[in-house]
Parts: sequence; C-alpha cells; structure tokens
Amino acid sequence: MIEQRQFIQHTAPAILLGLLLFGCVRKEETAQPQRPAAVAPEVKVLATVNGDPITLAELEERFQRSGLKPEKDAVLQVKEEFLNRLIERRMLLKEAQRRRFKVGLPEINQLIEVMKKEQGRDVKGQLADMGVDFEKWKSDRWEDMMIEKLVQREVAGPVRVSAAEVRRYYQDNPQEFERPEQVRVRQIVVSSEQEAHRLLDQIQQGADFAELARKSSTAPEAEEGGDLGYFTMGDMPGEFNVVFGLAKGGVSGVVKSPYGFHLFKLESRRKAGKQSLEEVSKEITERLQRQKQDQRYQKWLSELRARTKFVVNYEALR
Repeated sequence: MIEQRQFIQHTAPAILLGLLLFGCVRKEETAQPQRPAAVAPEVKVLATVNGDPITLAELEERFQRSGLKPEKDAVLQVKEEFLNRLIERRMLLKEAQRRRFKVGLPEINQLIEVMKKEQGRDVKGQLADMGVDFEKWKSDRWEDMMIEKLVQREVAGPVRVSAAEVRRYYQDNPQEFERPEQVRVRQIVVSSEQEAHRLLDQIQQGADFAELARKSSTAPEAEEGGDLGYFTMGDMPGEFNVVFGLAKGGVSGVVKSPYGFHLFKLESRRKAGKQSLEEVSKEITERLQRQKQDQRYQKWLSELRARTKFVVNYEALR
C-alpha cells in the first residue's frame, strides 16, 4: 500500500505557509476573552475567522486526512498548532475568494493525473485504502490551489534579483564559496566479490567502465553509466575515500561495503579553491529570491492578519 505520507507533497502545502503565525493569539485572548459565533449547541466551535467557524469535528476530520501521528503526550500540542494552521488557511482562502481567484475541475484532474503517473496507481484507490474520502480530498486540493494562486500573485510574482545584488552578495560572503577538493567518480556495485573481480579483469583488458556499469551495476545511477557526479571528502561513506588517491582515469581495486562490492573510476578532479561568480550566480540568485519572498510574505501576511477578526477557543480542544 502506498503510505499516506507520500501524499503530503501534494496535500496541504498552503497550510504550512506561515509557521507559528498565531503563536501570540492565546495570550491576547486571555486578556480579552470573546465568545465564538453562535451555532447549534451540540457543535463545538474552536475558532472563527471573520465570523466563519472552524469546528472540532472539522479539525478532527482534517487532522485524520493529514496523516499526522504524534506521540500520545504530544497530541494536544500538535492539534493546537494544527488549529493555528487551519485558522491561517481559512484566512488565506477567504482572501483568495475575495480576490476572485478561480480553480476549475480540469486543474484538479491534471494534478490527479500527475500523481497517478508518479505513483503508478489510481489515486482514488489509494485514498480508499487509507480511509480518506475522495471528494473531501479533492476539496482540500481545490483550497490548496486557490491559496497557491493568491500567494504566487502577492509574494512570488513581483520578486526580482538584480545582477548587482548577486555580485554584492558574492563579494560580501567570500567564505561561502570556498570549495574543497572535489572528485567526479563512476562506480559499479555488485553483490558478490567474484563478480566484482570478473568485471575488474574486463576493465583492465580495455572494457568500457560506463558500459559495464549500465549492464551489471545494481546501484541507482547504473543507467547513467555509474556516474556519481562530483563530491568532496566526507560526502560519501568512508569506503569511497579510496578514490581520492586515484589518478585521473584510474580504477580502484574491489572495495567491500555494506552495499556490496564496488569498483570506482576517477573521471576528473577539481582542486580546492574559490568558486567563480559565474559558477555560483544561479545559486545566489535563488537564495536571494527566497529571502525576498519570505520577507515579502511575512509583511503581507501581517497586513492581512491585521484586517482579519479572529476568535480562538483553545480550551475546547481539551
């Protein structure tokens, strides 16, 4: 069975947008207690967002769909934080609706098709195995997409990073771009020492290492000819350190590890030194974009919160 956590990357990303946004709510409401909006007496209301209630039944249902399974002594704390996220989610959804964003059924169906291709199984069947109602799950995805469109418009879209900002960051943080020695390596992994020696003999007689890796290696990168890319000392298990003593083009002897029996080939070596601005420009740009987006998001979220009326009753969770 596909476990429920595999759905998390497609489920409720928007509920995680503003961590601990409502961390101060309890203190404020202790000073100025308010009663939630009136509903049927048998319905327990945990919070209202501009008068729109969030009930205990809704929280429990959504909590079950989230797949969260806290330790027994942490359940109340986790549910309090989950309530905070639901409050924020409701605020963002109402703002998206006020701004008249639209999400149609074709967009939801497209997401379902993507998930089906990724996981090789019908989404509806997987949800049924987990006891999750398909229609409610689709409703959750509709909310996610509405909120994502809102945040994309308000936060991500307008952010720009100039070449001057990238250059200044590079100049102000030289220590971040010091690169230790790196090696680019191919490997072959097989299950028996005898098989490893047989392949080593073929390599020493002129067989192509990458081609043998494609045919014989059991490692995930076999399809790429065993190419592990560049790494530094300490990035890989200790058994891999033998490659740092090889000459370019050199092949190791048979190396045993918990994963099997390895052969390594050193393809190239990068000396230690400072990376050039050209090499790291994209990385810096993405980093500065994330920083600006986070700053813009926090400012926008605070402004939206100031325009929203909240009433929260944490005691009802007990």
